[in-house]
Order: sequence, then C-alpha cells, then structure tokens
Amino acid sequence: MFLAALALSLYLQDQAQPDAQETEIEDALVSAEEDLPPPPPTDAASLIAQIDEAWAAYGELAGELGARRARERFLAEQLLPVIARNDLDEGAHGDILRETADTIRDVEGANTAWAVAQLDPEYFPILYAEQTRMGQQILNWAERDETAEGTIVAALEGVAMMGLIDGPSYARRADAWRVLTGQPQLFGTAETCLNGTINPGSIEEQATLDERRLGLGLPIMADGWTEERLAQACDEDVAGAEDE
Repeated sequence: MFLAALALSLYLQDQAQPDAQETEIEDALVSAEEDLPPPPPTDAASLIAQIDEAWAAYGELAGELGARRARERFLAEQLLPVIARNDLDEGAHGDILRETADTIRDVEGANTAWAVAQLDPEYFPILYAEQTRMGQQILNWAERDETAEGTIVAALEGVAMMGLIDGPSYARRADAWRVLTGQPQLFGTAETCLNGTINPGSIEEQATLDERRLGLGLPIMADGWTEERLAQACDEDVAGAEDE
C-alpha cells in the first residue's frame, strides 16, 4: 500500500511540473511577444494625432527647404541678368562678381551644412520614401560637401535596401568610399589592380557577403572574385593609364 501511494505521489509531481524544454519554449514565446511592436492604433483620436504630428514635421521641413531654395534662386536670378549684359562699364563684371561671391558662398555653404545635418541614417530613408523630391534636393546639396561622403553613404543604405535607388550603384559607391578611407568593403565591388597585380582587398564579415549582395540586387559571389573579373580590373587600370 505504501509503495502504491509513493508511486502515485511521484506521478502527480511529474504531472504538476512542466518539462524544462516546454518551459523554455513558453518563456521564449513570452519574451518574443514582449519585443513585438504594439499594433497600429485603430481609434480616431490616436490616428488624428499621428497625422497632425506628421503634418507638423513635414511642414517645418518643407518650409525650411523652400526658404533655403528661394534664397539661392534669388541670388542667381539677380546676378545672372546683370553679368550677362554687354553694356556695363569696363571691369564692372569682375567687380560685381567679387562683391557678391562672399554672399553666394555663405548662402550655399549654410544650405549645404543644413542638408548634411538632415542625413540621419534612421530617419532619412523614411523621408526619402515619403517625400522623394525633398530627399533628392537634400542629397543634391549635401553632395556639394566633399567631406560628407561617409554621412551620405550611411544615410543612403536604408534607401537602397528599400529599393528606392539602384542597389548595385549604391554598393559600388559604398565600397569605393570604404576603400578610400582604408576600411574593408561591404559588397565586394571595388576590385583593384595594384602595380599590375590583382588586389581584391579585404571584405568585412565575409561569411555574410552573399546575403548583403543579394539584398542590393547583386549576384552571389561566395567564391570571391572570378579570375575573369579580376583580370578585367587590371585591364581597366592598364587601359586608363595608357589613355593618360
């Protein structure tokens, strides 16, 4: 009788305590649910608030961009008709250009710096997706700053991943900048020829190279550069040197 009661007690204990693996799975599911973003609102008040917030942000940015564009346009519209005249006194063209050069440089410089400041890698892709023309104008100004290439490349990554710009072109631009600054390539597009020898360069996180390439519409290159492509890199460099 005692043995039967003991066996029943052990059985009930086993039934009361869940399997350790099941517990881990349940904990993982709970953790995953907690990490999920909240569902989009469905009530009118929340949606109206979202629209108002987006409109305010868009209006502020559009107003700032419009004002800055107007200042650049005003200077061009004022200056060009004057210097295009052929009835000015001798030396007047040069004097006018010299006197207005500082103003033009200051306005363009301020607009360029402002544009670079808008290139936040997290938010710029959203702006580009929703207001492409605004995003392109900001990019055009930012590209006047030769030192901003790294900032531009970082901001365009999300844009390229969304398919809003040509993926392979972005990959080549990103790799070219990384090679120029002594960093490993991300996409393996900047094969080079060094002193007549093929120099593919280093790749960051080689194991995930194909995944990154596929994400931008580039073919898989799991085995590295093909001999044909590497030879072409040296041929291109030799041809370029001969042309010079």
